[in-house]
Amino acid sequence: MKDMAKREALRYLTESLREVAGHHLHPTEDVLTSIYIEQNAYLVREQGVWFMGLRRVQLPTRAFILTPERAMLLDDPTDSASTTADREYLFASCSLNTVLHFELCSHLLNCALTLVCATPHGPERIIIEYNGVARNHFLAAVAYIRARVDHQMPPSSAQADEVYTRERAVAMEGWYATLLELSMTQQNNVTCGLVPGEHIQEWVNVPAIDERTWWQRLGIGAYEQPAAMLVRTDRQILLIKETKRVIRGHGTYGSDTWIMPLKHLRMSALISEQEKLYLQITLEHQGATESVRLPVLPELAERALALVSAPLSMQNV
Repeated sequence: MKDMAKREALRYLTESLREVAGHHLHPTEDVLTSIYIEQNAYLVREQGVWFMGLRRVQLPTRAFILTPERAMLLDDPTDSASTTADREYLFASCSLNTVLHFELCSHLLNCALTLVCATPHGPERIIIEYNGVARNHFLAAVAYIRARVDHQMPPSSAQADEVYTRERAVAMEGWYATLLELSMTQQNNVTCGLVPGEHIQEWVNVPAIDERTWWQRLGIGAYEQPAAMLVRTDRQILLIKETKRVIRGHGTYGSDTWIMPLKHLRMSALISEQEKLYLQITLEHQGATESVRLPVLPELAERALALVSAPLSMQNV
């Protein structure tokens, strides 16, 4: 019965990826979900002393595997872009108990989930880049991992199935009622970082900070600190920064999200550097620490600090 359930969970993968998964999975290990990640290629800017160019990055076909105890990222052995043959095509693996916090990136169809994990050498990142079409599948996996991190009852499914869709639809009504003052884009960005049963307690809308010089205002480059949302729920501090990229002469927009469990929150402070003010949020888990910074305007600084500090005062009671 368990073998049949495992085969069912791996059914969306290619035969070669299923063979790699079977090699790395323990005989008694359950598979909660598997997500097929198509081969991807993109260009990154390279700045030299005398030039600025573009470099093509090729990612192989991959599979994301989630079990009750760990997450794995596997390479397809038949893909010429694979470079992990010496590790038997295991690109990365981490225990769910080591997850410090999560990062989500969404820009058009270019998306990524980053698991920031605690190790004896400090935080290490497992970056899973994928096409935005699969976003809901990864959000369902994140919901399960978050339950493990928070020591809560895991959701009934780690897959974006009918149960997951129905539970989110019910929760959306309450979330949107709380976020009525925000734009539709902001509401969508916030709710992507929430899970059913989670309650919004407070939020702060941080406007963009324009850092352009007068000559930069004549172009369309992305020089400002973009707008952001800071949200506190009963389970996390959620930070969403809008992002702007110039593609073929046109500005395009997306978002970067930090999901920071309250149980890993250790300190918050206002930091002033080079005449700029930042809210610094410090997380700690299993001896590994990580700090996340948000540029803030002076008139919002104390409110943003109070939002993050409230759970810390409860920890000290």
